[in-house]
Amino acid sequence: MNLTIEPQESFVLARIEDARLDALSAPDFKARMAGALTGAAPKVVLDLSAVGFIDSAGLASILSLVKGLPEGGDLRIAGPTAAVRAVFRLTRLDKVLALYDTVEDAAAAAGAR
Repeated sequence: MNLTIEPQESFVLARIEDARLDALSAPDFKARMAGALTGAAPKVVLDLSAVGFIDSAGLASILSLVKGLPEGGDLRIAGPTAAVRAVFRLTRLDKVLALYDTVEDAAAAAGAR
């Protein structure tokens, strides 16, 4: 999985650079994110702008990330494509997770909390 994790001043930017977050890539995503998010209450911006397909395993890995955040931690989804946004809407996860059009919008919201 092509995943970059970049600590910023007030949040961690995680960028998936693959076209899919699915059953094959989700375990690697989950493990790498868990290893990167040690420390005090990380705020995370997850950039999905390159992801054109997400399945239930991909969604589960994102939810696992949310559950694994320490108290005060936060996850914001940036740049979901129309297809990925439709999956979030269909599963009603758009009501649970904060979706933003751009990394900049998500970062501004993450820093404001």
